[in-house]
Amino acid sequence: MSKYSIVYNKEYHSSPMSFWVHHDIDSNVWEYASKYKPELPKPIFSKGFPMLVIDALGHELRFSSIQEIEHFLEVVKQKNMPTSSQLASKRPMSIGLNSHWLSRLPVKLKPWRNRKKYIPILEDGLIAFIKTYS
Repeated sequence: MSKYSIVYNKEYHSSPMSFWVHHDIDSNVWEYASKYKPELPKPIFSKGFPMLVIDALGHELRFSSIQEIEHFLEVVKQKNMPTSSQLASKRPMSIGLNSHWLSRLPVKLKPWRNRKKYIPILEDGLIAFIKTYS
């Protein structure tokens, strides 16, 4: 069974997708940049930075922004997913294919028959995550 939760952190915590979705603008090192496109998420007053945590078939998936969830869904909703190489080529600066989020995704979560099981949970989580900013 898959489920989701939203946890709050006092400080921003990147997810495995952050580097691939939020491109650094003013630094050669992602962690040292002060500007990103799209921007990193802002904290929610009195709560902190939200993070969506999905329990997908016994594997934990973490997302720190709406854009990360949307990108993940865009990829996994395709019956024939693109390769890590194809996705990594869209990033101006790469850190290696083995570091790409898709290559790090557990094998159990890649087959279409398994993706169909956790995609609805992730879609529900996205709606709840968007509401945290309302």
